[in-house]
Amino acid sequence: MNPQDDTGALLRRSRPDITPHEAAFDLDQVMRDGLRARRRHRAVLGGTATAGVAAVAAVLAFSVLGAPDRDREAPSGDPLGFDPATAAYPEPAPDVWDERQPELDETLRSVFGSLAVDGGFIEADALDYERPSDEDVRDLMGEGMGYYEALGELGYRDLPLQFAPWNVQVPTTDRYLLGYGTDSGVWDSVGNPDGAWPTFSISAYAPGGWTAEPGPTGRAQFPMHLISDEPTSTEEAPIFSSDRLDDGRTLMLADHHGCALEAVVVYPNDSALRSEWDLGCVDGQERDLTIEVLTEAMLAMPPIEFDTSALAPLDELPDLQGTESTEEQETERPAVLEEDMQASIAAAVAVIDAAHPGTDLTDAGRSQDEGYGDTYVGSVYLPYPYADGYDVSATVTYFLPGDWLPGLPPEGEDPAPYLVDCGPGDDKDDTCAASEVDGRAVVTRDFGIGDTHSYWVVVYDPAGWAVQFDVMYNGTIDGLALEDLIELTASLPTPVYEEP
Repeated sequence: MNPQDDTGALLRRSRPDITPHEAAFDLDQVMRDGLRARRRHRAVLGGTATAGVAAVAAVLAFSVLGAPDRDREAPSGDPLGFDPATAAYPEPAPDVWDERQPELDETLRSVFGSLAVDGGFIEADALDYERPSDEDVRDLMGEGMGYYEALGELGYRDLPLQFAPWNVQVPTTDRYLLGYGTDSGVWDSVGNPDGAWPTFSISAYAPGGWTAEPGPTGRAQFPMHLISDEPTSTEEAPIFSSDRLDDGRTLMLADHHGCALEAVVVYPNDSALRSEWDLGCVDGQERDLTIEVLTEAMLAMPPIEFDTSALAPLDELPDLQGTESTEEQETERPAVLEEDMQASIAAAVAVIDAAHPGTDLTDAGRSQDEGYGDTYVGSVYLPYPYADGYDVSATVTYFLPGDWLPGLPPEGEDPAPYLVDCGPGDDKDDTCAASEVDGRAVVTRDFGIGDTHSYWVVVYDPAGWAVQFDVMYNGTIDGLALEDLIELTASLPTPVYEEP
């Protein structure tokens, strides 16, 4: 399924820190590229992941309508007077006190908790956490922190079934899509100690910027689709259904033949709830969930009443032609692109193997990386042990000429067009630097958590393409220091591609 190139890629660029984000993961891409390898790919969130996700609690004031009850009549909402699919919000709201957030979290755990635990999506004790006191939160806010920043400082963030607000900028505009999101609480854009990706994600969408019609999903679409009836997780199209319920809600389901389940509920107030569940085809960790049980849970979740006072139609719909591969484009040149990708990744892996004999290519593929155009991605194991019992994994990514910008984003500017986001507001102590090697621009990002080191190196070629190498490992490994990685990345060959 593509967040994701699909809807969750919109959101995936949020960083794994105290910044509120939607953690919906690209399950389709996980299925294709391999669970462990994909977690190394610049999951930037971003879901996708990539533009940082700011707190929007003030704009996203919600009202959980009592205890979950499938049979309750859904509220109709006030007519907006325009098509919300072509509308967006002027700006994200500041990180202010969100008084109803505890109630929403409680509702999430009540509706989805047993399902997630019984189905093997999270451990039995994963929901054993308590919210800090209001007094502790207010004390930190009194020191200048935002509401969600304070929760993060108190260890109450990025937990399973805990909604946090996100916003995503509409490409080529200064307008935003808004919502809430949560996942299994194990996702991390630099990989976790156990190497796990989220086993599920749940997202709530405010009215604006999306359509209830199924269709191809991708960041570079406006309005976007929340669910697709086309093949994604498997070669076969999912078993898809769409039903209008008596209370005005619309329920859409996609069963990806035992590999994944997706569900969307569209409410009469023009908001929506979306969830996706990885059943373990790739990682071999069998998880149990039926479409019937998922349906019961989705319909038990009450709608969120978003504040739409600032929602307004775009004066002009963004021209996104060329920022994504349309279905027609994909059918015209898939064989050529596949051959070019395979040749490019094979050549790059040969260079990596020469520097680190025993390098093993585990997967290669091409994708639309969050609206930046075609990318070639190769996932490899390097011949060094990692703490989780596997070898160290790394990813090489070629970004073909597209709508991205070289270097680091200037302070205060939208980081979305840049391949590396080292913006402020996280607790990772990232170190980013720009340099030059043989006349080519180089950007690096690195940080360490305990004994774990994470590195990204991007080399920009004057011809318009870029290559990124990213890796995470424990301790010290000869040949994998930052200066070694810069030299290695700069030595990777030119990708094979058709000039635009």
